[in-house]
Amino acid sequence: TRLIKQVTDGVEAQSDEVRLRNVKVIKTANGQGVLIGTLVNWSDQVDAITSITINNQPAIFTTKSADLIKNKPITFIGQIANADAYIPALDKSPGYRIPVTFTFAKAAPLTLDTLIVNADGIYETLERYNQTTTAVESNS
Repeated sequence: TRLIKQVTDGVEAQSDEVRLRNVKVIKTANGQGVLIGTLVNWSDQVDAITSITINNQPAIFTTKSADLIKNKPITFIGQIANADAYIPALDKSPGYRIPVTFTFAKAAPLTLDTLIVNADGIYETLERYNQTTTAVESNS
């Protein structure tokens, strides 16, 4: 018997040779829905992210390059982040699941049933590509 253990709140998927890992959405204090996850292309053929939707809304997607080159991950959030995607207003609460859809130049589109996580603990301050957002409001 094969046992599978999921150790994160993120979901995983695959389209052709593009792997998506630890995909989830953080709801910030100002109501944004910020994407977390990593995409890796295992193919010698270069692919590219052409669009992302979060909860059926087009995400604001920024990156130096949307190209998915073999073994060169595109990472949303963290010290190695090289991309950012978010929607300005997420109308669902943490704990709910929402669709997140990735479309690619070559691989088939993927829609993931993605968990919304509250912006606290390790997600209190998000290290985003080209910006840092503190998810909690200060009382000063």
